[in-house]
Amino acid sequence: MEDTRITAKLPNLQIEILRREIPEAQAEAMTIHLRAAPSFDAVAGSLLPALSVVSMMNPMAAAWMRAAEIAWQPWLQAMGYPALSDRSDDES
Repeated sequence: MEDTRITAKLPNLQIEILRREIPEAQAEAMTIHLRAAPSFDAVAGSLLPALSVVSMMNPMAAAWMRAAEIAWQPWLQAMGYPALSDRSDDES
């Protein structure tokens, strides 16, 4: 089987997902590469207002966004972002 590569280009953010088989290990691997220019903070600043409007208009989208945020939390914390509980204290 060939490698499968998916790419997406958003304002200030490039996403690449690569799926490949590893026959000698009878396994497959998936990598996700995110590249933000100039920074992830700039990307968040431009995307978060739009996402909050979507969540107000569609409660199901808000639930999915919250689930994704919880799923990504360990990686976000590893990159130095505050824990979800830390951020909610700041917002109130």
